[in-house]
Amino acid sequence: MLTRTWLTLKQHRFETIAVVVLCLIAAAASLGEAYRLNSIQLPAGCAIGQRYMFGPDVSAPSTACQLAADRFYAVSNGTGMGLVRVLLGLLPFIVGILFGAPLVAKEIEQGTAPLSWALVGSRRRWLFGKMLAAALLIVPLLLVAGLAADVLQGASSPGLDPHASFENFGSRGVMVVFWGLAALFGTVALGTWLGRTLPAVILALVVCFLARGFWDVGLNRTVLPPLAVMQSETPHDTQNGQNGQMMYGQYAWSPSDLNVYYRTYLDGKPWDGDWNTWWNEHQPVQPTVKIDPTSGLPVGVAVDNGPGPINQIQGPYSVPFVIHGDRYWPIVALESGILLLGSLLCGAVALVWVDRRRPY
Repeated sequence: MLTRTWLTLKQHRFETIAVVVLCLIAAAASLGEAYRLNSIQLPAGCAIGQRYMFGPDVSAPSTACQLAADRFYAVSNGTGMGLVRVLLGLLPFIVGILFGAPLVAKEIEQGTAPLSWALVGSRRRWLFGKMLAAALLIVPLLLVAGLAADVLQGASSPGLDPHASFENFGSRGVMVVFWGLAALFGTVALGTWLGRTLPAVILALVVCFLARGFWDVGLNRTVLPPLAVMQSETPHDTQNGQNGQMMYGQYAWSPSDLNVYYRTYLDGKPWDGDWNTWWNEHQPVQPTVKIDPTSGLPVGVAVDNGPGPINQIQGPYSVPFVIHGDRYWPIVALESGILLLGSLLCGAVALVWVDRRRPY
């Protein structure tokens, strides 16, 4: 098995070198940006990551804190950080597609597949060995990059444990590994079916883009709702921004929470009516100003018949249902398990189809 693994990596030496270099660059860039953030000496008690959307802060920060915060946000919102975030988000897909597309399609295009199949004696054993070699290569590399991304997340949100927060959790940690495996085995299946490298790359890019784009939406509608709880209500007299929370209506928002869905309530009960219709029906009657047609000037104010103005209308309000950050590992395990099952399914499809594949 070790010999077959070595031969596979040697046969795909360009892909091997490219994957190694890309993962090490991503890890080094993440650690470099984390070092830049950590090198900013924040004064004691200076809070970062709590800029408030509603209302002023309770107390103005000190000059030293403000200067340090400005330097911090200059780095965290800079071009370098943006490039690193994009690289980490694309890394598992680039690695999986780069190594998975030519794994079978390259040998079919070059005409070496029949010889390889004859020497091994079993197409499935041949393909299984190649997929195992690819997995043994990319898993530790992506894990290194994912752990470096965890370090970067911890530096980007001081005071928040990255393993108890859902900020960017899909593009860091072990999730990077399982997305890479899904992209790898999915692309191998496409390459086995198409028998051409470039079409397999193009189709894999489209499939990965759609899968990643609809992943959160699909899980939030199917798998995660039973696990979500109503976000804790914040009293109206609570100052905005205390305890790392920002007000959203009458409910608090925490950066460590994972928003799953929203439910509309009216008078303390779930409500599924139309917001615009309700508000139009409950708007206070506005006074009508009479205009003198001769002079064009207002001559008086008359109020239309009907109910009087309504004070302090309590209308429909949206309540967020979330998964708190202390559920990080169970949710990561759940999503990783789904990705792993999808990877194994794609690998099984490739193993079945390789026996049916013509050698051209």
